[in-house]
Amino acid sequence: MKCLLCERLCFRVLCAKCLDSIPMYPSLREVCGVRVYCFFLYDDVDFLMRTKYYAIGSRILPLLARSAAIAFFTKIPKEIDFGILHLVGVDDYVRSLYSHTGIIIREFAKASKGRMRPIYGQLKAKNPISYAGKSLEYRQRHKRNLIFTAKERNIVIVDDIITTGTSLYEAIQVCQNAGANVRFCIALCNARNVVNI
Repeated sequence: MKCLLCERLCFRVLCAKCLDSIPMYPSLREVCGVRVYCFFLYDDVDFLMRTKYYAIGSRILPLLARSAAIAFFTKIPKEIDFGILHLVGVDDYVRSLYSHTGIIIREFAKASKGRMRPIYGQLKAKNPISYAGKSLEYRQRHKRNLIFTAKERNIVIVDDIITTGTSLYEAIQVCQNAGANVRFCIALCNARNVVNI
């Protein structure tokens, strides 16, 4: 097999050298008063993130998510009192044979060593609309109509990319209205070029 980036022979879709060369810029955003921890700048990984629409994304996303999870747990913010938290993905539907938020959840749960537990398929959209490349106005006019069905109360909402924050805003509101305590959110990529952690 060849590395998707450098085309050298390797056993994974990305060789270790290319994976290590992807810059990580941990950043922090806030949506509805809830912290959102981000790890990559979207411009640095846009080619890799677009693979989520295809089966190959099921092999690329775990590599990025694992790197982000290791970074997060290496530098856990001191203000987080874990207890047991449950990870729930925004619009966790299986598309292209897998759920891209499900993959991210799985990698963070593994890296947490039991402090975070995955719950799958519990924050789904009634309106399965794609926001890729759409304006803020479009996103605000076309809500996903998310439904949160989990019984767990201490949750962390996970998404792949935060652009305008519209999806996370809706997710936080829906989960809080259902009685959940949204402790913080995780987004693999930040589409804004800010670095502040």
